[in-house]
Order: sequence, then C-alpha cells, then structure tokens
Amino acid sequence: MALNLDTKDLGARQELERRLALATPSDTMRGFFFNGALAAVRELGDEAVKHCLEAGGETSFTGFFRYPVTAYLRVIYTAAWLLQEARGGFEAAMRHVGYMAAPPYLASAVGRALLLVNQKNPRLLINSQPTAYRAAVSYGECEIVWTGPQSGLLLTRHDFMPHLIHQGALLALFDAMGTRNVRVDGHQVGALDNEVSFSWGETRS
Repeated sequence: MALNLDTKDLGARQELERRLALATPSDTMRGFFFNGALAAVRELGDEAVKHCLEAGGETSFTGFFRYPVTAYLRVIYTAAWLLQEARGGFEAAMRHVGYMAAPPYLASAVGRALLLVNQKNPRLLINSQPTAYRAAVSYGECEIVWTGPQSGLLLTRHDFMPHLIHQGALLALFDAMGTRNVRVDGHQVGALDNEVSFSWGETRS
C-alpha cells in the first residue's frame, strides 16, 4: 500500500530535509544525473542553472564522477521548484527532471552499449535497469517484476530519489527506443521505497 504522501507533501521543503537526514556520506551517485537536472532548467536561463549549481555545491558535474546524494537531492528539488510554474506543478516538474537524466546517461559509453545490445527491445532494456542502477548509485536496491509480456514493476528500496524521477527516466528510455502506447505510474511505498508500474504497446521499427 502506498504511503499517504500527496504531491504537495512531496514537494515540501520538509520532505527534502527528511531525505537529507537519512543519507550518509557513503551514499553517492554519478554526475550524469546532475547534468540531466541542469539540462532540465536550462530552458529557464542561465540564472536557473546557477541556482541549481549553487544548491549542489559545485561549479560543474562530470558524468561518471561520484557526488553525494545529498547534493543531488538539493539540485533536483531546486530544479523542480524553479520549473513547477512552467511545467504545471511540482509533480510534472520533478518528472521532467527525471526524464532529462536519461539523455546524458544514454550518450555515455555505457548507455550507448545498452541501447546497442538491447536492439530496441524494451523488455531487454528494462531488464538491464537493476545493473544500470547499481553502476549509477552506491546505495539501495532495484528490482524488476514482470506482470505481463509488456508490463511490469520497477521496485526500489532504500532509494533517495522520488518515484517521479524514475517515472521520468523510464519514459525517456521508452522514447529513446521509439516505443508507443507507454504508460508509467508510480508511488512511494515506504520511507525510501518506490514502486513504478509500466507498460507499452509496440515499438517503431
């Protein structure tokens, strides 16, 4: 059963502080996530990018370097707050931040290899996500549970990222493969646990 945590609560400063308090110095993630967040706010101009960099405590982020997850949380919350008016609310803004995390990853050597190996097969690409998750972050667990030939659940535990980030990233992966009739929905089901459901229809050749 999902937590009673609505969109307004998820976007509250107190929720950011709660997540920050649960993190330790050993909880880190790759820089391409940060660069995706910066790309998301670039439509608002240089000042928005500057605000996000200041929130993360860096002047730039290198794709496969590791940075504290606390810095990422501050960056994505700052980005979503800046974007929420233009994007129609905090939920849509945070999902957009997650969506924009995928292009820097897919442009990397690892991301290009995944797309090549999986040859536009969504099921194969989704099956690779636990491995990609482990390579990208130092914490938590990621699992894929299939509920049908073209539907399933992405489950994360002890995961500092809001489920909206995973929703956006999955949508971007499906788009990268030209997949049609995609549905992605998500919920927070524990203090740092997420459940994201997904399904699709067909893939363009």
